Amino acid sequence: MLARKPTDEELTEATGMSKAERENLKGLAGVTASLDQPASSDSATTLGDLVAPSQHDWVSDIEQTMMNDQLHGALSKLSDLQRDVLTLRFGLNGATPLSLQATATKMDIGVRRVRRAEDEALATLRDDSNVLAAHEVA
Repeated sequence: MLARKPTDEELTEATGMSKAERENLKGLAGVTASLDQPASSDSATTLGDLVAPSQHDWVSDIEQTMMNDQLHGALSKLSDLQRDVLTLRFGLNGATPLSLQATATKMDIGVRRVRRAEDEALATLRDDSNVLAAHEVA
């Protein structure tokens, strides 16, 4: 920490902004307006009417992240084979879900082994408290 005010050169180096850019920012801090005030003197439209509502549904993002975390936690309890089978069969990696035959071919194992691994994995997940809790929320 400096015992003095930093020079313009130091501020430019630290912020990556020119002196003119920093000066423009100083003026922004003092501008405030109510969203309820008219947009112009001859208009019934308020500033709030002109501001577009957020199209981003952050609550859904949080819920999806929580569901993904629960899913990954549940999948971590499975064997590598079971996890790989479910990932391919249900498209958990964002890919198109594969059939039993396509999964077997991709993993270079038999269809019966894929079916058995899938059945065992689903049975394990059915008994998992995190999966049950996520299912109740959904």
